[in-house]
Amino acid sequence: MNPTPTGLENPRHQSPATRRRATLGRMIGWSSLALAVIAAVILFRWSAHHPRSDAGRISAPVIGIAPRVSGPIRSLPIQENQLVPAGGVLFEIDPEPYQLAADIARANLGAVKGDLGNARRAIEAQRLQVKAAAGALVQAETALLAATETYERLAPLLPKRYASPEQVDTARRAKETAAAAVEVARAELAATEASVLDTSAIDARLLAATAALAQADLAVRDCTVRAPFEGRVAGMNLAAGAFARTAMDAMTFIDTRQWDVVVEFQESELDGIRPGDLARVELMTAPGRTFEGRVESLGWGVTALPQDPFAGLPIVMKELDWVRLAQRFPVKIRLAKDVPPDLLRVGASATATILSGARR
Repeated sequence: MNPTPTGLENPRHQSPATRRRATLGRMIGWSSLALAVIAAVILFRWSAHHPRSDAGRISAPVIGIAPRVSGPIRSLPIQENQLVPAGGVLFEIDPEPYQLAADIARANLGAVKGDLGNARRAIEAQRLQVKAAAGALVQAETALLAATETYERLAPLLPKRYASPEQVDTARRAKETAAAAVEVARAELAATEASVLDTSAIDARLLAATAALAQADLAVRDCTVRAPFEGRVAGMNLAAGAFARTAMDAMTFIDTRQWDVVVEFQESELDGIRPGDLARVELMTAPGRTFEGRVESLGWGVTALPQDPFAGLPIVMKELDWVRLAQRFPVKIRLAKDVPPDLLRVGASATATILSGARR
């Protein structure tokens, strides 16, 4: 009995259909491999021109709010994480002691103004006295001129006996008396001029009192602490009645007017990144959504070891000490204004792709 044929008894003699299928399979395989190589090359070239990093975080300017005066907090109208408009009241310090100081400064200013008014009136009276003394001097000088003319007219007549010795002697004495009166008038004029008051000291007191009142009024206004710009309250550890101290942060305030994404790129990728390049940003607070931004700046220094940091430089740790890894530098990307505010939180994770050369 003959066995059932399996199709393998003579493998060198395949049917035409089998050969066609084998050829088609090889073509498909090689085509798939070629497409994979092409895709890998395209992806590599695209990645080389469009650096991507998932080591990013959302950032915004953060400042500490510290009062300029000290005192117990009388009012606290805000809450933690509240959005406050520019100029909105953050908290109020009891202004009573500062208001009292302002009242005292205002009273001192009024007293100095009164002294200045009295001094000016006294000076006006003294100036009138100077004017009167000057007039008296003019009269004395006129009288001296008349007496001198009389004496000089009579003296030559005495030898010719046209004038008596008594007349000449009387004219001479009148001249001497007039000359003495002129000296007295001059002395009185000098004395009255010297007695005129000088207001420079009172003027200086007035400036000092005015500045003291302005400073006291400023302290009263500083009792109300307002938001310097639109922002969000964070890190608030206050309650009404707490004592706020000058120059000591009472809360943290996040500037919500501008938001950035700080992304760390390897140093080998920095050459293709320029300020102004377009960036695609993915926020972990909004999975699946992409937002636009522009490269604002590239970091020029980092600290690799936190044990010996450089003041003000960001700390970027290398992951392995026994492998020479490329250092990473922060790149700041300014987010577009159309990003929904509820997605933006300082420190949230982000991924960014830099579209090198794109500057729409």
